[in-house]
Amino acid sequence: MDNILAKLGSYQLLVNLLPGAFFVLTLNIFFGLSLQFENIVENILAYYFVGLIINRIGSLVVNPVIKKLGFIKEHSHCDFIKAEKKDSKIGVLLETRNMIRSLLTSVLLFPIVWGLVTIYLKWQWFSMNWKWFAIAFLVCLFLFSYKKQTSYIYNRVIEANGQREQAETMVEDGEHISLGDEK
Repeated sequence: MDNILAKLGSYQLLVNLLPGAFFVLTLNIFFGLSLQFENIVENILAYYFVGLIINRIGSLVVNPVIKKLGFIKEHSHCDFIKAEKKDSKIGVLLETRNMIRSLLTSVLLFPIVWGLVTIYLKWQWFSMNWKWFAIAFLVCLFLFSYKKQTSYIYNRVIEANGQREQAETMVEDGEHISLGDEK
């Protein structure tokens, strides 16, 4: 068990495992919904996976909405990379910020879960088919997460290679840029 936790690292623990455990335990306390398993390893895996889903919803939905509302401002990716090289504490602050975003997302999901439980209990068709909705939701969630992560990696590679201006010129000229085998 200690070996698994050691391999996860602080970011994974803060951003996925803790919010997942918070969400699962709070669902049980507030709504009587139990997602507990027979052993601690299964519980930790469930907490981590629930936290990962919450983190992705926070990244893809909550963060853009909060930015659009003008509640927060973020620096450009280029500025972030430069600042992170000068101040290592920025990475730690980012971990904390993302954990808070995941906790916020957890709280925002409570009414949605309660609504889904209500629909499940009152609508027989939904109670028989909810798994298909869950699969479709997870496919979409991880598909868009994959796209966002690929873009993040692409921007890091561009910045690390000092190609920011070249990439911006290519986009302005209408050329398609992507990671992978395309040229």
